[in-house]
Amino acid sequence: MHSRLVAALLAGMFFSAAVSAEDSTSQIAAAKGPYFLVDPRVIEDRWLVERFVVPPVRHTENPLFVAQHAWEGTGPHAGGSVLRDPQTGQFLMWYSVFNPDAYQNRKPFSYNVCLAESDDGLSWNRPHLGIFDYAGSTDNNVIRLGKDKTQNIDVCLNPRPDRWPGRFLAIHNQRGGVFVSSSEDGRTFTPLFDTAAISYHSDTHNNFVYDDVRNEWLLYCRPRAWAGYHRRRVALQTSSDLENWSHERTILIPTETEIPEYYGLTVFRRGDLFFGILQIYNNDAGLMHGELIWSGDGVHWEMLPTHPPFLTLGPENSWDAGMVHPFESPVDVGDETRFYYGGFRNNHHTLENTSGIGLMTAERDRLAGVRPNSSEPGLIMTRPLVPGGRQLRINAVIRGRVTAELRTDGNRPIPGFTFDDAIPVTESGFAQTVAWKSGGLDRAPEEFVRILFRLDDAELFTFDLQDRTQ
Repeated sequence: MHSRLVAALLAGMFFSAAVSAEDSTSQIAAAKGPYFLVDPRVIEDRWLVERFVVPPVRHTENPLFVAQHAWEGTGPHAGGSVLRDPQTGQFLMWYSVFNPDAYQNRKPFSYNVCLAESDDGLSWNRPHLGIFDYAGSTDNNVIRLGKDKTQNIDVCLNPRPDRWPGRFLAIHNQRGGVFVSSSEDGRTFTPLFDTAAISYHSDTHNNFVYDDVRNEWLLYCRPRAWAGYHRRRVALQTSSDLENWSHERTILIPTETEIPEYYGLTVFRRGDLFFGILQIYNNDAGLMHGELIWSGDGVHWEMLPTHPPFLTLGPENSWDAGMVHPFESPVDVGDETRFYYGGFRNNHHTLENTSGIGLMTAERDRLAGVRPNSSEPGLIMTRPLVPGGRQLRINAVIRGRVTAELRTDGNRPIPGFTFDDAIPVTESGFAQTVAWKSGGLDRAPEEFVRILFRLDDAELFTFDLQDRTQ
């Protein structure tokens, strides 16, 4: 084995993502679980299994949040973020509003952003911020950024307070492009730089994500150049300092089998994997839904060839029957992952379109997985890994059982850790321990092993390597 690759593995690095020896030294994913079974960096091969996604379930009280005041225009919608403040535990929601009359008459602030707060993420309050003058009064919950509009804000917790001020960082669309701002309280934002991160009008829910592996920001936007009559594609810019950005690069273009327009992409991290909700826009019908995609580096993306919807449209004539837009990232509450979204009753072709904000929920890290594609057991094998004295745990829905076998790097079963030695896992759980009669993964005699999972009427989403004390 190449000496640099051995050194990386022994240092705790994990899983080669490349197929060539040259690339394998530079494309090792950091050992940061959980590890998703749809991640091509993690999986070497699969047999008699299929990948699938699990659409989140609508909350029974949807819509949770609708217009109450004149400054909210046609109603609150996405184009914002929902976060849980780590200091207070309070839920914070920055949401977009739109005034079609101001838009048609070219008045300022036809687009704006408001703040809502909640103790449980279900019942929301509108704080009186006293910042924005609407019809002669500042008694509203509108924030203010930009000279003539604040459009499609994306707020994140500051990952590096040693480098940038404030507990919150944000990007937002205004005249002149997309700008970066910071805030200590989430109510008052101050631009960090005079120059724009994107110097042109990127008319979508632009969002940025910090990649702590590469110490780099990834900003997803619209491209400046396009081949057809519209630029509804997904482009990427990167930066190490939030001020100097790379030239945008188009990274997602619909294939021959897909609807030809991608309206935007919202991206979030789970373990060492990027997930994205790609907004699929049918221009003929004016309808829009979301598809789940994933990536190891935030640049090259995977999706299922069958293109199943993830954020689905509501029933005909419902409040979210026309379009659904995700907020920037989901929020974890215990073993539940919450996807807040904006819904529109009508399609994209009309300005008079009422909207509201709803919630869909998923079980923790059960967004995409693998399962047998027939009545026969399915098999899925990992790339080589270093056991490192850790325990093997799985996130699975099990009706039958899951067993595992350890193989050498050369694909030979390891005595004492074969399927015949395995203790079957027969109960569903988010962190079920996988072991053998001779012990757990920490007893494996080999320096490098592959894990071969066998699924008998079971769905496997992730596995993780954890210390005994966890």
